[in-house]
Amino acid sequence: MKKLCISFLALIYSHASSQVGINTVNPLANFHIDAGKDNPSSGSALSTSQQKNDVAILTNGNLGIGTTKPLTKLDISSGTLLSPEDGFMLKDGTEGRGKVLVSDDNGSAHWLLYPAQKIYRGVMGAGVDIDISSTSFSFNPSNYNAGFYQTGSYIDLPPGKWRVKMDLVIPYTADANSTMNQDEWFWLRTTLSDNGTSNPASPSVDLVDNSRWASEVFQGPGSAVSGGNKFAMINGNLIINNPSANMKRYYLLAGGFTRSNLHIPGILQNMGGAIWKDNKITAYAIEQD
Repeated sequence: MKKLCISFLALIYSHASSQVGINTVNPLANFHIDAGKDNPSSGSALSTSQQKNDVAILTNGNLGIGTTKPLTKLDISSGTLLSPEDGFMLKDGTEGRGKVLVSDDNGSAHWLLYPAQKIYRGVMGAGVDIDISSTSFSFNPSNYNAGFYQTGSYIDLPPGKWRVKMDLVIPYTADANSTMNQDEWFWLRTTLSDNGTSNPASPSVDLVDNSRWASEVFQGPGSAVSGGNKFAMINGNLIINNPSANMKRYYLLAGGFTRSNLHIPGILQNMGGAIWKDNKITAYAIEQD
């Protein structure tokens, strides 16, 4: 019994101070598994096919699968340029066709549909009637919480950085007895908000790169009521960075007037609404920082 214990301790010491091999008498790393039992009994030269079924851990902690000389903390060798083979599989519930592996700020990874493969489109609501002369819609450069109102339209965006293209009709309708003259103008702003219920509401905290407004200047004269509306277009871009791990909804706001005077007559009818078929909110993925 004493001889058995001494032999066992000697074996442990031998393994602790040397390379350990499983299914091989010729380990080529601190810990080396030859799952196929096809490695040579001496030397360090292994063929590609012999390494393919090997697992190796080096003294620096690098782990190799399919290679005995891993160059990184995890090095998987699974195929060749002419004959590629999948070498990695992660089933965490987020997997799906066309998805790519992305990480959060801490490096925790999950599958996500490749953003460039999908264009996100907004949902247009009823719009909002805006009285151009109302001070409620005035732009306040020191307080962005004022002057902007819900249109009922929104866009849902997944995590990441997005260029949001705003194509919005400015539908001007003159008052029954008064219209804009050729020297009058107003500057209308639109933006996106995190809040879909407050009026007035503030721009989203996720707007980045000095991107806060999509806007346009509307120049008089306007049409008489009997002649119908006069139109212009906002064609602008906002940059949104959704830093969360989830889909997030952004709500379209309109207002923030700067005017040539405070008595411009008329309204914007259903501004930002689905009644105007040219209205679109479209988002495209852009390169991450």
